[in-house]
Amino acid sequence: MKRLTQILAQQQVALVERTGALREWAPASPALQAMTWHQRFFNETPAGRELRRNWQRQVILETKAMEATRARYQKEQASMIARGAAAALPKARELLIRWFGPLTRAIMEEQKRILNGARGVDRKVYGPYLLQLEPEQLAVLTMHSVINAIVATEEAGGGAFSSPGQARVTRLSLAIGKAVEAQVNLDKLQVEAHKHNLVRREVKELYQRGWRLRQLLQQLQAADPEASLSQEQWDEWHSLGAALQDMGEVMPLDPHEWYSKADFEERLRRLSVACRVPREGSTTFSKVSAAARRVLQGEEVKWHSDILAKVGVALMKLLADSCFIDVRRPGGGVQSVPAFWHKLELGHDGSPRGIWKKYGLLCAHESVMSRIRPHEMVEVFMPQYLPMLIQPVPWLRNNMGGHLTLRNTVMRIRGSRLQQEMLDAADAEWLEGRGPGLSKVYDALNALSSTPWSVNPDVFKVVESIWAWGGGLCDIPPKVNVPMKPDIKLGFRQHRDHSSPGQLLFYGATRADVRARRSEIARSKKKNKELHSLRCDMEYKLAIAREFSKEERFFFPHNVDFRGRAYPMHPHLNHLGSDLARGLLQFADGRPLGEHGMFWLHVQAANLWGQGVDKLPLWGRYKWVQDNLAQIVENAHDPFQVSSYLGSSVSGDGVAAAKELKPKEQRELLKDLQVTAAAGGKLPFWWKAENPFQFLATCVEISNANASGDPARYISRLPVHMDGSCNGLQHYAALARDLTGGFAVNLCPSDKPQDVYTEISSLVKKRVAADAAEGVPEAQALVKHTTVDRKLVKQTVMTSVYGVTFVGARAQIGNRLKERGFEDSPFMYKVSCYSAKVILDCLHEMFKSAKDTMHWLSECARIIAKDGHGVMWHTPLGLPVVQPYRRKDKQHVRTLLQRLVLVENNDDLPIMKQRQRTAFPPNYIHSIDSSHMMLTVIACKDEGLDFAGVHDSFWTHAGSVERMNELLRDKFIELHSQPLLEQLLEEFQKLYPGIKFPPVPKRGDLNLDQLREATYFFS
Repeated sequence: MKRLTQILAQQQVALVERTGALREWAPASPALQAMTWHQRFFNETPAGRELRRNWQRQVILETKAMEATRARYQKEQASMIARGAAAALPKARELLIRWFGPLTRAIMEEQKRILNGARGVDRKVYGPYLLQLEPEQLAVLTMHSVINAIVATEEAGGGAFSSPGQARVTRLSLAIGKAVEAQVNLDKLQVEAHKHNLVRREVKELYQRGWRLRQLLQQLQAADPEASLSQEQWDEWHSLGAALQDMGEVMPLDPHEWYSKADFEERLRRLSVACRVPREGSTTFSKVSAAARRVLQGEEVKWHSDILAKVGVALMKLLADSCFIDVRRPGGGVQSVPAFWHKLELGHDGSPRGIWKKYGLLCAHESVMSRIRPHEMVEVFMPQYLPMLIQPVPWLRNNMGGHLTLRNTVMRIRGSRLQQEMLDAADAEWLEGRGPGLSKVYDALNALSSTPWSVNPDVFKVVESIWAWGGGLCDIPPKVNVPMKPDIKLGFRQHRDHSSPGQLLFYGATRADVRARRSEIARSKKKNKELHSLRCDMEYKLAIAREFSKEERFFFPHNVDFRGRAYPMHPHLNHLGSDLARGLLQFADGRPLGEHGMFWLHVQAANLWGQGVDKLPLWGRYKWVQDNLAQIVENAHDPFQVSSYLGSSVSGDGVAAAKELKPKEQRELLKDLQVTAAAGGKLPFWWKAENPFQFLATCVEISNANASGDPARYISRLPVHMDGSCNGLQHYAALARDLTGGFAVNLCPSDKPQDVYTEISSLVKKRVAADAAEGVPEAQALVKHTTVDRKLVKQTVMTSVYGVTFVGARAQIGNRLKERGFEDSPFMYKVSCYSAKVILDCLHEMFKSAKDTMHWLSECARIIAKDGHGVMWHTPLGLPVVQPYRRKDKQHVRTLLQRLVLVENNDDLPIMKQRQRTAFPPNYIHSIDSSHMMLTVIACKDEGLDFAGVHDSFWTHAGSVERMNELLRDKFIELHSQPLLEQLLEEFQKLYPGIKFPPVPKRGDLNLDQLREATYFFS
């Protein structure tokens, strides 16, 4: 009996030891795994405590924004009612608070109608979804989605109606629906996390009890090997083992119990009381409640697009019916009018074919737009994706990584089920040990995401000052609208001249004059709406920079597009953004410049200055900076030239001195600078750069390094860029081993950088001169009226790698000719056709082998598409790529407001043969250049280098540039030493066994090993 007792004891000890004394329950869902990833690193060290603190802040940042906004609206609404006025509130917030109450009540009434089973269009469809959230939550999500949509900048391809002040109903309804869907899933995750935390505490307590019993048994047997626990202690031990098995060892908690049933039942009970439902067991109540519960089933609910649209339209209609704004009557007094309304309009769809369609629009009253001032947009800015305060969750599966609580996927997929299945298969391959899967892709994204950033304080102060003084400089939008000319009426009239008070002027207006004036007014209105959107975007960027300037470090989680190119997930302020966004950012961790870091800072300054200086040899760029060093130091010290304005030198910080000026003096300084900028006179040196804010940041870094007394030991945080030289053609030349083309794009050693655009323009110039001598009229027109130069050919050469067609090239050349004074005429059309043909011929002449490779890729895609298949392949790092170009399935959905046409993407639709063919060569090259960047970032991370990538621009510290240059060349050679085209052909033959493909084109004589000595490959 005693022996049996010992065996049982050993089994129970093994059960406890299997996963450690404090085994953490492994949550079943990827979302919860992501949320709890960092908890394993919490400890009582300073770093562990700091991680725990920032983890808690990050969870709040991701999950509490909507709740905090709702609570603030409720509090300020009550305060506003108590005061009887809202004069102290910003106009934008005042509007939202005034709308919050009526919209909340309207949503509550709609929820009552849903539970009562009231008849209504689509109510049975969208009803269960509107019951998932509180009315206050739905009100906040609806208002913020609508406001952000009506102030958005014009979208590409959106046609005539993608402008501020109005929003397409289809897009807006989907946006509102997705916001509700995201909040529902977030609420579920919060409940699951709460349950998980309770379970973790219970499991911890059970293991602690088990260890105490184990220690007691060991102590007893140390004194007497035959000793044992008491029967009561053995009973406790056995119950402990059973409890552990129930809680994780054998039957983990049900992962589908996402929602707190008690909370949900309580909400339904409250609604049923409010609705005066006779009893909760009534047929209507039971059916609606059951439908609402079904919505909660599953791990993370993915609502279909028609559900999203119907939910969005229902909330949009409630907004339009319940929200009003007070406006002045023409004769005096105030009247309340709808703030939003729905209308249908006929308009151009923005496509090249020029199709006219009828669109549904949600329009905002002009008073709404005028009261939502850009500097108040932060009040309605509730971004879901912000930089992270802690290192992002590493990608371990295609649906787990990035943020703690927000649902992320490793690839931005356009509705392709096949693409998702291939990603899942790659993950399974890796997890089951059958192959590498996506491990290299995950390693690269994790390395990019782990680079810490901070806000550059020097550039931030300058940007804030320019914006505070009125903007209008260095691509910062002006705060003042374009002046609007008054409307004129047909006939002979008189009007008072506003520039000379009291003077009456007479004019006669024809119908053409009236049409011209109204067109001019319409253009001015459109321009002012665009400026309003740009100002709002500027406020977004500054708000994020202002908030995160208080942080020592923050991070940008990355994912990829379907071709494998990496992007940060945060849209408003990141290193892939504009010059202003890039100038505001720097690495959080500094590194000494070392022996050569100052040289690379000089090269960086010359590259950012541009204007031909970036085409000089490296030492020429260094010399240019040395020659202008005094001006660079002066600009770093006094970027606004306040000393020149005051007529005396400025001691200390020039930006601080500018802020100390009186408001009138600041306005005069800004006016002087604006006039100088417009007139092209003497400007602060850094403003003349092609990338002014990044150039200013480099000026400050050079100045500070020199002032330190020992530049080699100066700690620099500035990212230094190494850019590829027409990177797409570089990859084509490497694939084809094209010696001539490779030399033109700097794959070969040379004493100075080769400029492919200049080389092509020289070939074109010779060809045009020869044709002009032979009497070709189009060539003679080019020689007589313009110059064949770099600018004329650049766009066509640059887009050739993206598969530009002859029609596209002709349009590009036509635009350049119009800029040079050519009139839009049939002859200009002939000249542009001739020019495009010559440029493409010369391009093929210089890159013959590369062009043959491009043609081979295009031909393979044509054959695949002709057989009815979409093109698929794997990148060199194993990422599956499925081209998503299929004919759109237009689903007609009836809603409360109108019939919507939803465009669906799925793999059962017919392919777009032409698009599959033309898009494949550039997409394949993008998949190759993304692989090069990923290989480089992995190598840099292995050596402890901080790295950031912008496709074909690689960034690191100035002191690390030389090592990064070695690594990026090694990885390019390693990548292209593989038989990439043969591997692609082999994969095509396996995927499409019934198709006969042309052989891989013959390669040239380019020696890739020379690349290590090619100084200007990336420079």
